[in-house]
Amino acid sequence: MIIQCKQCATKFRFNDEMMSGDGVWVRCGRCGHEFFEINTRKDTAVLPARTEPSPARQETPSALKTEVPAPVEKTAPKAAAAQEPAAAPKPPPAEVTKPPAASNVAPAEDDLADEEMEEETPRAGFWTPSRIVVYSILVLLVVIGVYLWLFPHIGRDALNFVYPGSGDRALGPAKTASVTAPGGINFAEVKERFTKSTASGDLLVISGLAVNEFEYPVARVKLRGKILDSAGKVLGEIETYAGNLLTDEELNRLTDKEILAELQRQEGSDMPNVSIRSRASIPFMIVFLNPPKDVDEFIIELSGVERSAASN
Repeated sequence: MIIQCKQCATKFRFNDEMMSGDGVWVRCGRCGHEFFEINTRKDTAVLPARTEPSPARQETPSALKTEVPAPVEKTAPKAAAAQEPAAAPKPPPAEVTKPPAASNVAPAEDDLADEEMEEETPRAGFWTPSRIVVYSILVLLVVIGVYLWLFPHIGRDALNFVYPGSGDRALGPAKTASVTAPGGINFAEVKERFTKSTASGDLLVISGLAVNEFEYPVARVKLRGKILDSAGKVLGEIETYAGNLLTDEELNRLTDKEILAELQRQEGSDMPNVSIRSRASIPFMIVFLNPPKDVDEFIIELSGVERSAASN
């Protein structure tokens, strides 16, 4: 006969000769669950009250039941009320024999066939098309990052060519060194950046600090900026006064003539360009309008300076 575990639903072949009485306790050979298997080959599930064996136990069952009752928690099943008087005592648990658990019983053939099919199913390969695409993109990003780290100027120039100013914002300005100017005026925190103006086009903005190294106050500090190509050829130059600064909004809104006019104020519009004490500094800004694409470096020079009247 075929029996089925109440917990893992595994089916087993069970020897009919081991079945006796109302049923037997068995242990699942797969999950170890113990359950009571009712003897479906008995005509009645009630033990007689007398002590001698009931003739019903020796009769051959006429038919097999097709439905299996619900599992019972390690106690003998209750007798059917329709087949036993109400006063009949329930058979004591000692009379139910509990043979050794069928731990070595093999599963049914249909379950074995399903397990063999599952084991024979090949697993999908690791290198699926989607994983190949993802890993290729990661490798490409790593290569680009290493290249830009080793050659930052090339990456900066490429980004500035695609969109002016993006390379300077992403990788930093190309020039950040201080420049010593003749006449006791030094330049510090010099940096450049590219930006785009809706009114004036592409702009190269150079800014920094002019430091007074004289022993007396000075005024009207005038600067000259030059841009050069890789061969050292001067591509353009412009002069401005220190103390004049423009915001990004002003650079985007003002025309080229208005930008030049704002930077030519001798007294300084944002910072007074008069009576600059010794060791003090004043900010400056130089703007090149639509610079050539082959700009490689720039130079800042002192174009003029006056001794302040307060020092006399």
